[in-house]
Amino acid sequence: TINDVLFGVVSSGLSRYLDHRSPNALPEGLRITGLAMVNIRRQPGLQDLSNLMKSNSGTRWGNKFGMLLLPIYYHKGGADPLSYVKRAKKMIDSKKLTLEGHFSYKIGNLVMSWFGAKVACLLNYRIVCNTTFTISNIVGPTEKITLADNPVAYLRANTSSLPHALTMHMMSYAGRADMQILVAKDIIPDPELLAKCFEDSLLEMKEAALTSKKTLKDN
Repeated sequence: TINDVLFGVVSSGLSRYLDHRSPNALPEGLRITGLAMVNIRRQPGLQDLSNLMKSNSGTRWGNKFGMLLLPIYYHKGGADPLSYVKRAKKMIDSKKLTLEGHFSYKIGNLVMSWFGAKVACLLNYRIVCNTTFTISNIVGPTEKITLADNPVAYLRANTSSLPHALTMHMMSYAGRADMQILVAKDIIPDPELLAKCFEDSLLEMKEAALTSKKTLKDN
């Protein structure tokens, strides 16, 4: 899926970036933990307002999301590019089978109900402080749109003020997907290099996939 490829690109790109910044200084398999918000509604997407207004509709108002901790591991250059995607798929598939998102939502809901918003905010802040990056994948409009007769060239979605070294959002629009990167400049002073590492990783994976497909056809 697109999430497997996205996370594989992030894993490979970060390893490549760390190789540039600190060659031979990091241990193989160093763990870097990311955070993702997941929608845990049974009915994904926008809900019809008339159904929300009905009593006992079973559809709740407001956001309903949980948190997932997504570990990636540093690997030195020379590894098979597709191995990052395979590891990402294995990890994401295992996460889908857990109740981590539901438990995190329930815990947050209980803290909010019992102790109030201040303690709930502190809890979320502590969770974010113990992870390195945030990542999300947002599905945008499948067709081009206009606002006041002005065509929309692209869409951007991002967050700020998070105590993270790196925040990444991928958003699709009219058959195209763009990744937006927000960094803490004191930790990642060269975001252009990081973006280039992500780009090179994606191109390497594409080339490896085409080569693998060609080899299978020849056999």
